[in-house]
Amino acid sequence: MSEVTIQCVPAHQLLERTYVQTRAEVEATHADNLRNQHMRYMWIPHTDAVVVVASNPLPAGAPPPALPPPAFSEEERTRPLRELLLSHAPAAEAAEMGFSQLRDALLALAPLDKKHVAAVNQAEAEFWKRSQGERIDWSDRVLGFDCGGQQWVSEVAFPTGTRAAPSGADLGYMRDLLAMVEASDLPAPSPIEQRWSAGSRAPMSPAHSSGEDDLHCWVGIIMYLPEGEAEVDAVRARITKRFWEYNDLCRHRLWQPYGAHQHWAKIELPADAADVEVVRRRLRARFPVDELNAARRELDPRNILSNALLDGLLAEPAGSAPAESA
Repeated sequence: MSEVTIQCVPAHQLLERTYVQTRAEVEATHADNLRNQHMRYMWIPHTDAVVVVASNPLPAGAPPPALPPPAFSEEERTRPLRELLLSHAPAAEAAEMGFSQLRDALLALAPLDKKHVAAVNQAEAEFWKRSQGERIDWSDRVLGFDCGGQQWVSEVAFPTGTRAAPSGADLGYMRDLLAMVEASDLPAPSPIEQRWSAGSRAPMSPAHSSGEDDLHCWVGIIMYLPEGEAEVDAVRARITKRFWEYNDLCRHRLWQPYGAHQHWAKIELPADAADVEVVRRRLRARFPVDELNAARRELDPRNILSNALLDGLLAEPAGSAPAESA
């Protein structure tokens, strides 16, 4: 490419509101929550807390509204996490840690202990209850946030009706996912993040659809990886194994019923050969893979812009007839 044109919107400020609901309250107010221009849920496993972060542009030409000061100081907000950390491993540096650093340090103590991870989640839920409030800032600062340290993430998208008539698949997916996780021995940390977007005109997008009012839901699961010296490598390997068990449960139990497909940047080839064939067939059922491969052969005949993962995902499933045209 020698030239790229990017479609942008003018720089603008957003009014962000953060509040915590119970799962029952989310069910009751979901239609209203979806009316926000930007909205995400952060579900906290093993608690009844759901963090709602809703953002909307300020009215054009109107002065910014006066906002009340935060109800809690930063020290008060993070105190539940800090006290939990000090109860396990007294550390002078805890006083200097922010929210995500405290969560990372807590999880690193016993990342595969479900009971411990649930306790960390409880402390995080209390942090968010003390963090409820409103703020005004530029859109790039509001829509971006600190996700913490190194982590494994898997994110999927699936249709959930239209903005005018949501199907309810988004909340159904979360009910099934949370029930599955909480009944298992998985040490599932917080958050399970849920977002929404309009449909995409890009044929290879997991949110591709033709309806202008179509609504798509995105759900991401996560596990955090501790950082440190060589002895941490074995722990990271065990966390990685548990994460792929987490991901496999979602793939086998949820993706097919909800028509969910992974974000291309999060997708990996499964270790099991039979699962690889399932992935390839599902991709071909959802995306114009033959058309894409034809373009790749024409525009990149030496396969310079590819890699083993992409070649593996886009290969013909075993037993398939070759494409009739290049």
